[in-house]
Amino acid sequence: MPGFSHKQEMRKSDPGHPLKFVCFWCNISRMKTNTTGVLIICLMLMMLSPVCLNAALVVSPIDEGEVTISSEYRSLCQGEVVKICLQSPVSGSATLFLDGRKYTFISDRDNLKHFALIALGLDMEPGTYDAVIHLESFRGVKKDVSFKLAVSGKAFPSKRIRVARRFTSLTSADIRRIKNEKEILGRIYGTLAPRWLGNGRFIMPLRGKITGTFGEKRVFNDNFVSRHRGIDIRSPEGTPIKASNSGEVVLARNLYFSGNTVIISHGIGLFSIYCHLSKTIVREGASVNKGKIIGYTGSTGRSTGPHLHWGLRLADNYADPLSIVYLPFD
Repeated sequence: MPGFSHKQEMRKSDPGHPLKFVCFWCNISRMKTNTTGVLIICLMLMMLSPVCLNAALVVSPIDEGEVTISSEYRSLCQGEVVKICLQSPVSGSATLFLDGRKYTFISDRDNLKHFALIALGLDMEPGTYDAVIHLESFRGVKKDVSFKLAVSGKAFPSKRIRVARRFTSLTSADIRRIKNEKEILGRIYGTLAPRWLGNGRFIMPLRGKITGTFGEKRVFNDNFVSRHRGIDIRSPEGTPIKASNSGEVVLARNLYFSGNTVIISHGIGLFSIYCHLSKTIVREGASVNKGKIIGYTGSTGRSTGPHLHWGLRLADNYADPLSIVYLPFD
């Protein structure tokens, strides 16, 4: 019976991908001309493609060929989404283990190409983490492939905000309502859709100036402190908001802090979150396509003016939604 060998090696990225070709072309051009103009062009091209593709490629031989593992990300720091890609010459399944968590791989039709998504949480300590992918072929042959993920720290700004007093001085009725809503959200986030519901790349839900960044340490009315688990996009009230990707609407209702809220499940524990809407026009349980209008901007809940709070949650961690927009899903 075919089996896995235990030999591993690290390889640098090949120049096959457009971004990698840019890096490769820059190196060759510098060797040939070493001119300032070429360097400027190279830097401009690299800035246009900010995502790091196929970084730290791991190749592990098996009897039938090679298993390749690569990572794709905007940045390897707290609050970012990382995509782990796996390709195997043998049909099978794969599971990723990192920092005490288990992540599900999504497979293509032939079960040869797989990907998993990781959210590097706000509270994740900087350092080098050991990751293990458990492979099992449909013939029952098993193999573990390990690699390391170096996570860096990130400095998050602080912001002081004045809001209506009722959002910092809660009544007993407010506390009961918030507790009930927390239980509802817990059930929603605890339900794992086993398949991928997304369709291609993620898109921005609307255009506008970003006035609140992910991870901000916020002080409300000088005494209530929280972390901002999304980004704020300023836009006039009534501006249409689009679903950032296809999925299932798992919540569409008013919540105490986030006001009129829509949550979409994209599968494998990934949710996009849209808050403070003036009006929602989708219902819970409905399927939505990427780009479909789900509601309109407003200032409901704990808000200081019309805007969209756009968030992302993956496997019990919140992540910067901008980080997933950079990732390819084609």
